[in-house]
Amino acid sequence: MKTYPVLAKDGSKSAAFEVENAYIGVKTISSLLRQVAGVADVRPRKLFSGGGDVRVVFKYFGSPYIVWEPHGDSSRYWIGPKAGAEAGVECTALEQVFGRYRPSLYRSIIGDVLTLRFTHWNASAKS
Repeated sequence: MKTYPVLAKDGSKSAAFEVENAYIGVKTISSLLRQVAGVADVRPRKLFSGGGDVRVVFKYFGSPYIVWEPHGDSSRYWIGPKAGAEAGVECTALEQVFGRYRPSLYRSIIGDVLTLRFTHWNASAKS
């Protein structure tokens, strides 16, 4: 899965990152987070429970982190420290787990339709 790093202001570390929500759901995000060393207390938001645009809360090396969907209808999930990108530790290990994730064929097709990405389909048809 493609990830989009959010660097600290000085560019020295990956402070947060984003992933496209068309290719991954909250349940899968929660499962991936549980695989990362240093992650604890992963709590996905319950359906209809309120909580605004925050989809998952968790601790990363003891610091509060969130999975946030800006405005509740963004095309990406922002994954990083609750207090903002400048407040957290480097999250390269988190980002790598998401980078290795491959959505199912069904989720990939749905994601491609939603994001209008058909270039790799055309390339394979020419072969």
